[in-house]
Amino acid sequence: MGCHSLGENDVGPRHRGVVGRMAGAVPDYAYSAALRQSGLLWTPANLDKWLTNPQKLVPGAKMYFSVAKPQDRADIIAYLAQQK
Repeated sequence: MGCHSLGENDVGPRHRGVVGRMAGAVPDYAYSAALRQSGLLWTPANLDKWLTNPQKLVPGAKMYFSVAKPQDRADIIAYLAQQK
């Protein structure tokens, strides 16, 4: 996954169980204040917005990488939803 993994924090926080989790809630990861305070719930719709443009959804977040193609975003979200 590049900056993320399913089981351990890396450059980004671990992603196992991300769908349905509050943003900024993985222990032992140094989130930006913007993401910790966002009150964002990682629903499929919010993950799509995040992957489209993370800085638009949460200005000041650490993530700048985006996924341009809608089908690629849908595939990523479907994969993450299976990782409980």
